[in-house]
Amino acid sequence: MKSSVQLLVIVIALALSQASLAADDPLTSPTSPTSIETVQARIDALQKELDALKQAQQKKTAPAQEQPRVTFNGNRAAITSANGDSSIAVRALVQADAAMYDQATAGPLISDYRRGSVGGATNRENTAARDLSSGIYFRRARFGLEGTIARDFGYRLMVELGGAGTEGQGRINDAWLSYSGFAPFTLQIGAFSPASNLDDSTGVDATDFLERATPSELSRTLGGADGRIGVGIRGNGDRWMSALTLTSRTVIDPEVFDSQVALVGRAGFQILTNADYTLHLGASGTYVMHPADQGIDASGARKFVRFRERPELRVDSTRLIDTGNIDANHAYVVGAELAGNWRSLFAQAENFWFGVDRNSSLSDPHFGGYYIQSTWTITGEAHRYNKATASYQSPKPARPYDARGGIGAWELALRYSHMDLNFESGDAGTAPSINAIRGGVQDIRTFGVNWYLSQSLRFTLDYQLVDIDRLNPAGPGNAAPFGATPATPPVGAQIGQHYNAVSLRSQFSF
Repeated sequence: MKSSVQLLVIVIALALSQASLAADDPLTSPTSPTSIETVQARIDALQKELDALKQAQQKKTAPAQEQPRVTFNGNRAAITSANGDSSIAVRALVQADAAMYDQATAGPLISDYRRGSVGGATNRENTAARDLSSGIYFRRARFGLEGTIARDFGYRLMVELGGAGTEGQGRINDAWLSYSGFAPFTLQIGAFSPASNLDDSTGVDATDFLERATPSELSRTLGGADGRIGVGIRGNGDRWMSALTLTSRTVIDPEVFDSQVALVGRAGFQILTNADYTLHLGASGTYVMHPADQGIDASGARKFVRFRERPELRVDSTRLIDTGNIDANHAYVVGAELAGNWRSLFAQAENFWFGVDRNSSLSDPHFGGYYIQSTWTITGEAHRYNKATASYQSPKPARPYDARGGIGAWELALRYSHMDLNFESGDAGTAPSINAIRGGVQDIRTFGVNWYLSQSLRFTLDYQLVDIDRLNPAGPGNAAPFGATPATPPVGAQIGQHYNAVSLRSQFSF
């Protein structure tokens, strides 16, 4: 109101000044004592004041400029547009693992029959299986961005610099775009890890042990795993979650003649929940409709599947159970899952059934595996249920560690896993039948201690007892799977082993 009055006064004064100037114009009033220059200067000053008042009035009436919001949650920096429709956040996960292996002293190939994956005389695992490499390396070193675009579109780009046994070259871990306009369902396309089972759906920064259990890892890698290229749909509500993904190769697969095509699905339900306990039930499955075409081998086969895995620790990359290539038209895995917690006690278990439909007259092999694990958070925190992924996440410390007395959260963990990759394996000291697959039987008992200093910092100490029972697969069609003698042991020889390992992970994430 005040500025409006000022504006009106200036306008009137300006008009009077102009009238005065006209009256004093020498052409109309040559005898006027008033100086034209003085009047003009007064008009110019009033004009400037009028312009300044107009600008101030416009600033007051113009809408305030909306500013983006900058947040810092759990050490993760994010920028969100003023209307909340778009965002960008920085993400990182770094895990450094150290391990010491305690196994029998290595002997020469001719008398020490312990072996890893099949692969010929130049295979590093012929030697590594007899002398697993203690050391330290970066298991994961991921950096990237994620966020939303125009409210309904989501994205993530993550680069992986870690690996197994040694750090890898930079490669894509996630590169995907999603659309959530069909709530509660979301469409996703690109390179990502499709929901394959319960253990897989638990974030890698929230697992209770350094690595997933072997059966769940074999299940997820059949048609899923990190960097898997595909298109899928997922949805969730307060008590349910489901996902179905059509997948192809992973971004690090070698070039083949035709890529694998598979269907990966999972459904989970929280059937009981209250302030003290939860109970989860679920199922998962993968069906490989078209195995990767590897090209014709010596037998004339073109399409294969292979099951092999490291013994739940990757400081050394050696795989101690391995079926070798299995000629296949199709392959599948079906899983059942059960998990729950009562206050600070937590338990989780899964069972898996694997099968292969061969493209030959040989019998179709099948395999099986399971694991059961349990934790107790000594400091009282509970595992948290994530409705979006239908999985349990690590406890959040009630008193994060600091020099003023916070101790973080402390947890004890125990797991037993069993994986059987044998099919009609036969007896020790004998050659396998033409149908046989001697992938081996692996049993691992793991004892762990987890220290969560904060939501972003964590240390994990694991102690493993590993037992591998595996017969030499040399037989009809493959007389020297590990290379010429002495690389390949005698027919039917025991090539498994027993050993212990202690490992430590240091982790930060945001």
